[in-house]
Amino acid sequence: MAEKAGHPLVKVILESVIHDSGKHASICQALIDVDAGEAPRRLDLDMAKAVELHQSVKQHIRVESEMIERLESMVEAAEDDRVVELLRFMLEDERRHHRLLTGLSNLLDRDEAALDEYMRLFQAFMIVPPG
Repeated sequence: MAEKAGHPLVKVILESVIHDSGKHASICQALIDVDAGEAPRRLDLDMAKAVELHQSVKQHIRVESEMIERLESMVEAAEDDRVVELLRFMLEDERRHHRLLTGLSNLLDRDEAALDEYMRLFQAFMIVPPG
């Protein structure tokens, strides 16, 4: 579908939406696997791996924060309403990522977290429907 767009901006928007849909399907499948007992219900990492993962998530939170600041500046500077609309869409996405990663970081900062805590986190950010 995206190849037929004929315009680079339309193509990249379509590719982005298709990519997001694939990511959402992967997250839902992982949740189904956990719920079915095919994956552990608790995140059980040794301390070194947990610290490494937590640091990685925190680093990405910093990157997301920088991107949010850049996009906010771009929204303010943009004069074309169509550009502003696309920038705001990206800004909302980055803010949602930031909140999701912050919640995940808070869970990783604890010794253990149950599936229902991850489900509440994912539902809060509309990744999966309330169940």
